[in-house]
Amino acid sequence: MSTAVEPQVVGEGIHEEFSWKDVLVGVATQSWLASMVFHMALMVFLALVLGTIRVAQTIGSAPEFNAQPEEAELPEVAPFEVGSTPISPSILNNDSLMAFDAPKVDGELEPAKVLEDVGGGFRDGQSTLAGSGFNFSGANSLGPMMKGLPGLDRGKGFGSQPGVGGSDRGFGDRLGRKSFGGSGATPQSERAVGAALNWLARHQNKDGSWSLKHSPNCKGGVCSWPGEEHSDCAATALALLPFLAAGQTQDNKGLYSPNIQKGIKWLISHQRPNGDLAAGAYSQMYSHGLAAIALCEDYGMTQDQEVGYAAQRAINFIESGQNKEGGWRYKHGSDDSDTSVFGWQLMALKSGQMSGLKVNEEVIQQCKRYLELCVRGTYNCEFSYTPGGGGPTYSMTAIGILMSQYLGAKRDDPVVASGIDYLMTRKPDLTQRNTYYWYYATQAMHNVPGQQWDEWNRDMRRILIETQETKGCAAGSWNPQVPEPDPWGRPGGRLMVTSLSALTLEVYYRYLPLYKLDQ
Repeated sequence: MSTAVEPQVVGEGIHEEFSWKDVLVGVATQSWLASMVFHMALMVFLALVLGTIRVAQTIGSAPEFNAQPEEAELPEVAPFEVGSTPISPSILNNDSLMAFDAPKVDGELEPAKVLEDVGGGFRDGQSTLAGSGFNFSGANSLGPMMKGLPGLDRGKGFGSQPGVGGSDRGFGDRLGRKSFGGSGATPQSERAVGAALNWLARHQNKDGSWSLKHSPNCKGGVCSWPGEEHSDCAATALALLPFLAAGQTQDNKGLYSPNIQKGIKWLISHQRPNGDLAAGAYSQMYSHGLAAIALCEDYGMTQDQEVGYAAQRAINFIESGQNKEGGWRYKHGSDDSDTSVFGWQLMALKSGQMSGLKVNEEVIQQCKRYLELCVRGTYNCEFSYTPGGGGPTYSMTAIGILMSQYLGAKRDDPVVASGIDYLMTRKPDLTQRNTYYWYYATQAMHNVPGQQWDEWNRDMRRILIETQETKGCAAGSWNPQVPEPDPWGRPGGRLMVTSLSALTLEVYYRYLPLYKLDQ
């Protein structure tokens, strides 16, 4: 007989009844649970003890931590002085170029006062502020970036060829927030480029041309080391290319639009009916190739019809001068060839293709034949100056690798993969100064994003920034003989070395890495 108990509240709003029988059953259940818990705990304890003994037998006893005495004081740590980061334009466009403190006085540009401090590295050789990334804007195909966003749609066209839209280069994210392997531009490198453009603008001739012998335009003749070669055509092209690489054209109402307008007009006005742009220079195809590149890039950015017709005639002249080896040399139609002249002609042809001009595919195929005649080495990645003549050189190898990339060599092709390793054996070093080699090699390295490009670029960028002239009329240029002589210093002078140095610092947005899609 069970004794009834009044219902109790077990939970909110819940009533249950129970009996003494239920209590006894619960007690028995609790005893069983307690026994089970005790035995489980015993098993765990034994497992831990036995496991510890086995581990100790296997690896030995753990080393003791040597604690410092309680009275030992913590070492003093000097305060970290963050300092301030100089504010400077990080994208070269019309507004930022105006901010480079280069006012016009009596209609002439004064030297840009932007290089009082050394940027991009320390004087002891350590690099700093190394951004990563490349320009995601611009052309949606491989090769030279002829325009930026907007500009991917076809434009008005030229002759029977479709035009290429867009009126400016894309600037993208140069400082690395859109990384794609390898370092990009920095505020310091952009300041250096801005100062170089300023120097070039201040040394333009009144008729719109530039001269390798630039001294007459220097105030007080303070810009030393003019070039020994006479070719206003080559000098004008070399001066125009850094402006175009920075997105400046004659029709975008920029700070340097008048300079570019006069320079382009000078080139066109000196072109012969057969398309020759050399203006009588002894090294005809050297000068013509450079000028052709400038006209092709300008047309690709502006779609200016007058420039387009001149650029097409220049392309035709190059094609008609190719010899049976597939190359070119100093004179149009010469039977012999050299890799240096060859490189400028092929770059002009590729620039013409990118800008929508007509380029003969058979001529391009013959260029492949020429490279085959010059390639050397076990892995076919080194190139000589002439077919069958002499051993390979670093400068010619840099040209050969870059031209092979333009002609379709894949990233894993020995000429590219082994070639990049070869170039890394002669990394940028001021004791081995050679702006011509650096110009071509930097482009070839930039086409293959990765650790090697990043390492190359940090060294290259630091050297160029730290060796740029910072005072007086020469500010923004590079001295071809100081701090180390450049092999191109005597023939090309300060103007050529300055142009190639600026173009090397503009590689991040002048060209799209060829193998970015392989990542």
